[in-house]
Amino acid sequence: MTSLSTRLLTASVASVAVLGLAACGGGDSGSGGNSENASACSEFETTYNEFTALVKAGPADSDVQLWTDAKTEELQKFQPLADTATGNVEGALSTLIGALPQDSLELSEPDSESGKAFVANSTAVADACSADGTPIQLNDFPLLSFN
Repeated sequence: MTSLSTRLLTASVASVAVLGLAACGGGDSGSGGNSENASACSEFETTYNEFTALVKAGPADSDVQLWTDAKTEELQKFQPLADTATGNVEGALSTLIGALPQDSLELSEPDSESGKAFVANSTAVADACSADGTPIQLNDFPLLSFN
């Protein structure tokens, strides 16, 4: 009887220890590598969606300059994101940032190559975030086309 009680107690302690280690290990490997990227991915998602909403809204009261200045300010929020990321997320963000045009109007011109690159590069960032354990949802960026 004592032997059975000892074995059950040992099995229970071992199970708790394994579960505890699995939880710690899963948290460390899952969020340790992802904790930096989770923040960068969330910030990217917010910045991208705010920029997209601004582009979709168009100029308020036909003030194109004010709208352009606001878009330029929003684009600048992408710049520091790669500095807070690692691995593939950092690489995808760096590619996106490197391809941003100086003039934000280029992104919304009809058949814009920089607009297409922005969407493709943003999708690559979202894919990298998802693969890293932080899935994000990006709104559709309005690409204009003559076709």
